Amino acid sequence: MRALGIDFGERRLGLALSDPEGKVARPHGVLERRSPRADARRLCLLAIEMDVDEVVLGLPLEENGVEGGAAAAVRAFLAELKSHLELPVHLIDERRTTREAEESLRAAGHDARSRRGKVDAVAAALILQSFLDGRPPI
Repeated sequence: MRALGIDFGERRLGLALSDPEGKVARPHGVLERRSPRADARRLCLLAIEMDVDEVVLGLPLEENGVEGGAAAAVRAFLAELKSHLELPVHLIDERRTTREAEESLRAAGHDARSRRGKVDAVAAALILQSFLDGRPPI
C-alpha cells in the first residue's frame, strides 16, 4: 500500500513516497507552492502517477500539543486537497521533523545552501515513516 507523505510549508511542499508495501519512506522532492487549488491538483496528479493509495499530511502542532496558526493553514489545505483527491488522508503530528531533517542533512555533510532544497523532502519522509511505523503489523 503506497503512501505519499507531505510536509506543508509556506513556500514549499516536501514530498515523500513509501515503497509499494508501505514499509519504508523515502524523500521524493519538493513542489514550490502556488495556490491551494493548484497545489492540490498537482498532488492529485502525482498520486495517480505514483499509484498512491493514501496520503499522510504533517500537522504542525505547537510544542505543548496545541494547534496554532500553522495547523489552521494545514487544515484549510486539507479541505482543498480532499475536494480533489478521493484517497484517505491522515494527519500526523509533525513536531520537530524539520529540525530533525536539518540535523540529519548537516550530519551527512550538506551545507546550508544544499540543505535548503532537501530539508522539506526529508521532513516529509520523517512524517511518513512515523506514520508507517505506527501501524499495527499485518
